[in-house]
Amino acid sequence: MTAIETAVHDTMQVCRNGHVVTDRLHGCPEGGSTHCIRCGTTTLDRCQTCGQELAGAITIPGLLPIGVRQPPHYCSTCGAAFPWATRRRPPAPDSRALLENLLRRLPRVIRQIRQRHAERPPFRVEDEYDLEDLLRSLLPLHFDDVRPESRTPRYARCTRTDYVLAPERIAVTVKYAGPRSPEPQLTEQWREDAAYWHGQQNCRALFGFVYDPEGSLCDPLAHESAWAFQEDAWEGRCVIGR
Repeated sequence: MTAIETAVHDTMQVCRNGHVVTDRLHGCPEGGSTHCIRCGTTTLDRCQTCGQELAGAITIPGLLPIGVRQPPHYCSTCGAAFPWATRRRPPAPDSRALLENLLRRLPRVIRQIRQRHAERPPFRVEDEYDLEDLLRSLLPLHFDDVRPESRTPRYARCTRTDYVLAPERIAVTVKYAGPRSPEPQLTEQWREDAAYWHGQQNCRALFGFVYDPEGSLCDPLAHESAWAFQEDAWEGRCVIGR
């Protein structure tokens, strides 16, 4: 009889939260424990419905198993669910709240990257194109599918780039507030952006970031409120940062 033919399953011990304590309970009983060292919950080594032991590492005479098997979610004999199979997964983070938080932190990032190592030139944000570059670099930290979309709005002399978070169906646009872009002009630009993206099938929300380093907008919260909108499944939010 070969070694493969004599291979047998050892027994696995798992806590009620799904942490594997050991998958060699019989071969190395000293590795077992009545409570999990990671979360403190009690452990079990068999199905509580039919008593079938949990299949652990495959032991072959003369060889030591490598790695640890993952615990099953259901009993292979009776089909009963183990306690860890019914644990609720933590809810996925709200993509819109995550995006808004990122936009509100952009001014902090801008201030930090002004200071660079040794005599290297600082990264300065002086117009919309600098903002586009910064946003293009930071969005992939939180979103997996970021698609640049170039367009030439009526208010711009050159092409501008917005970003679409494809799975979330959110468009992001940026603006630079200053003497050359007074409040009425920014309001009209935001309306044009909203009209454009409202007509796109791949978009259900528009987020805008207005960088206002000189404080040209006297009441940022009032402007954020005035520029926000909610119409059925269509939403718009604007974040003003200094």
